[in-house]
Amino acid sequence: MNRIHRFLPLALAALLLTALRPAAAQTTFAVNVSDDGQATLTAFLPEHPDGRAILAFPGGGYRQTSIGNNAQWAPLYNSLGISYFILKYRMPEGHPEQTTLADAEAAMRLIRDNARAWGVDPAKIGVMGTSAGGHLATTMATSAPEPLRPAFQILFYPVITFGEGCHKGSRDNFLGERASDPAQVGRYSSEKQVTAATPPAIIFANSDDRGVPPEWNAAAYYIAMTKQGCSASLHIYPEGGHGWTFASAYRYHDQAVEELTAWLATLQL
Repeated sequence: MNRIHRFLPLALAALLLTALRPAAAQTTFAVNVSDDGQATLTAFLPEHPDGRAILAFPGGGYRQTSIGNNAQWAPLYNSLGISYFILKYRMPEGHPEQTTLADAEAAMRLIRDNARAWGVDPAKIGVMGTSAGGHLATTMATSAPEPLRPAFQILFYPVITFGEGCHKGSRDNFLGERASDPAQVGRYSSEKQVTAATPPAIIFANSDDRGVPPEWNAAAYYIAMTKQGCSASLHIYPEGGHGWTFASAYRYHDQAVEELTAWLATLQL
């Protein structure tokens, strides 16, 4: 039986339920992540969990969170036995350490603390990020406190760098007045934070994405990972622009789903 926790904002609950296909998840609920209730975590738990879990960070240029797009992934992941969680995080407004990053870490901690009850293996929690959410996912993978780092990364047209070739809106919204500070730009450029301990990643992008150019973002992260000896898989399709996520109208939708599913099936955790 699907159930939405009573404190999830009604508009968000309606959006999620509309996006979710019937009988896709055995259990659906939401919990607060921040004390003020602005950050929430929505769970889609499969009928037969295999211990794997994905914490998803929606995109939106750090101005909003595109929850509906991410909810469309729930049926696929649940069909694979993967527990799926979507974080509606607070916008950074130049203070990410107190808002966005704090919410991401709190969400990971919440899943780990409730792992047994939710059918999750704490060692098998990965992250997924789309666009600016990809930046948040890679920041978690490279810079979060060690106990909160994910086991793997799934990245769709991710914002990676805050330097040359960056998505300026995401950078400016994230750093605020610090956006012109080279030290802060370097600190939050994920391709500069990769180490040999960075978890495996699969990365998807399109060659014609001019908003978040793959040569400076998706490909740069892939190159940084391979230079450190990390496991990484990069898939750049010829066309499709930005923001296609799970859209069935996207020309390479079936191919991307097949490649992601195959990668998940062979991922060693």
